[in-house]
Amino acid sequence: MKLSTWAKEKGIQYRTAWIMYRDGLLPQAYKLPTGTIIIPEDTPIKQEYVVTYARVSSSENKENLESQSNRLISYHLNN
Repeated sequence: MKLSTWAKEKGIQYRTAWIMYRDGLLPQAYKLPTGTIIIPEDTPIKQEYVVTYARVSSSENKENLESQSNRLISYHLNN
């Protein structure tokens, strides 16, 4: 499928998908001689890391930072 169609299905902007292609995060993608970028069905997205930002309202809740970060990572990996 075309990169633009793939991006719409994944809920991301075309520019973001193009940057992913350019940076090699879509390993099975290829470019046709016409310049159209094709993404095969079920192409995995190569992820190198996940960065989260978590904060709490006071130092009393400091122990909640780790669980909050884990919830963010879990949400990211499941979507």
